[in-house]
Amino acid sequence: MFARTLFDPEHNAWRAEVAAFLSAEITPHHDAWVAARKTPRAAWAQAGAAGLLARALPPEYGGAGRDFRDSAIIIEELARHRVHGLFTCLQSDIVAPFILRLGTEAQKMRLLPGIAQGEVLAALALTEPQGGSALSTMTTTARSSGDSLVLNGCKTHISNGSVADVVIVAAKSERGSIGDQPGLSLILVETERPGVHQEAIEKTGMAALDTGQITLTDCVVPRSNVLGGEGMGFVYLMSFLGVERLVLAIYAQACSERLLQDLIRDCDARHTPNGSLLDHQNPRFSLAELYSDCAVNRSFIDQCIPLVQEGRFDPKQACIAKLRTTATLKKLAALGVQLRGAGGISGETGARASQDLLDASVQSIWGGTSEILLDLIGRSMASGL
Repeated sequence: MFARTLFDPEHNAWRAEVAAFLSAEITPHHDAWVAARKTPRAAWAQAGAAGLLARALPPEYGGAGRDFRDSAIIIEELARHRVHGLFTCLQSDIVAPFILRLGTEAQKMRLLPGIAQGEVLAALALTEPQGGSALSTMTTTARSSGDSLVLNGCKTHISNGSVADVVIVAAKSERGSIGDQPGLSLILVETERPGVHQEAIEKTGMAALDTGQITLTDCVVPRSNVLGGEGMGFVYLMSFLGVERLVLAIYAQACSERLLQDLIRDCDARHTPNGSLLDHQNPRFSLAELYSDCAVNRSFIDQCIPLVQEGRFDPKQACIAKLRTTATLKKLAALGVQLRGAGGISGETGARASQDLLDASVQSIWGGTSEILLDLIGRSMASGL
């Protein structure tokens, strides 16, 4: 839809390979996964075998040693094919980098190959029932007990939460407070351990993507399961969450472009006594405004993607990217219902348009709500002057 200079011929060949895999192996089954409210584990293994998981990992840990542009292509193709149940970037670009950069050699060898193969499902557990993902109000605790830590608390609305084999849990530590922020530790918790209870959460948006609640009750883990230094979790999260938000922005942008293309096509096909909807000024103005928003967002995101690989990515840019792309996506989804008229609320097109609106709402909430992002951007402005 928009001219891009980010990718070379090898990347374009990879995009074609990803698209072919999704078209053949995933999209024919995705509606059934949505109806069943779950994605089969076998699909993760298929994605791993096709090279779609943890592609940026070095080969010794099961990856292909590729750059972040390969990951961006996978994310974009998932959105273009309307796939959310197999949200591969959760494994590849959100969880795996924590282990790669912070883990010991033993931790990396134990977990990363399985994550890359889709044999080990992983999750990141920050959000809590009362405090959302606000780190300063986190109540999950990690109490020292000799060479072990004892975890107590509850994490909710965790992607892959009810099916994950290993979870990175953020918990209050007895060490490492920084200013007014509590000391936090990031701890690898194998969900087969006693004291771990996983439960799926029913939801209306992105229904095929597992979302769960994880309750920890006197769960004992060895101190060797800590990622990085004890009490240093706040520092780590401030570094890593920026890339997570960019990942979500890339997905939202690709969803926006797909919805915009579909809506333009449907408006052109919908006839009135005075021509198609595109012959009327008001629909044209509405679509032109959102087309312009998508064009600006695309340019901004394509500037951000190379910075991840270069290690120069600013978390504030991620907040801006996610805020703008998800806002545009919600406007497009709402307009998709309105401009389709009765077809936007009935039949197959109505079901699709209504689901697009629900799914778009999920994207303005996960990974930090739009209100949280606005606050973070606002707080950073004075320090950036």
